[in-house]
Amino acid sequence: MGAMLGATRSRFLGFGAMLSVLIMLTLTACGLVGGAGGPVFQLETVQLRAGQDANASSATAVDMVFVYDANIIDTLQAVTASDWFNRKRQFLLDYPKGIRVMSWEIVPNSVLPVWTVPDDMLSNDSGDDATAAFVFADYLSPGAHRARLESGSGIRIDMGRDDFTLSPFNPGN
Repeated sequence: MGAMLGATRSRFLGFGAMLSVLIMLTLTACGLVGGAGGPVFQLETVQLRAGQDANASSATAVDMVFVYDANIIDTLQAVTASDWFNRKRQFLLDYPKGIRVMSWEIVPNSVLPVWTVPDDMLSNDSGDDATAAFVFADYLSPGAHRARLESGSGIRIDMGRDDFTLSPFNPGN
């Protein structure tokens, strides 16, 4: 009788493990859970606007960095915009498949055309999905001038005198 109980328990545990694997595969296929890298980052459109006195009335370099290797997120989270722009080339050399960058330069009192994020920015050449994205803005004033983006359909980046703000963006509005 004990052997039968052990066999039944073993089959039940095997079924539970199989069910867990099937659930994870289903969630991964739906994009709710990323592969080994974590959750998938999604973004459709970006709008950049600069006020009349943006960056003390100076042009501003802005980089959006898409991250495909979750191990890089903490590193970028600790980098100020000044450090990013000074070390950008080295970051690209150190993480050739781990990050990809979209760069703009915006002058005060302007609005750039809406950028539709291409699929090749949301996954790298190896097929790894983006797990995060950051914005770095090269301001003259002191500060981090960095933000980690949240997944969404669109983001608006408003360049102010001493820093930028982020808000949801819908191209239809």
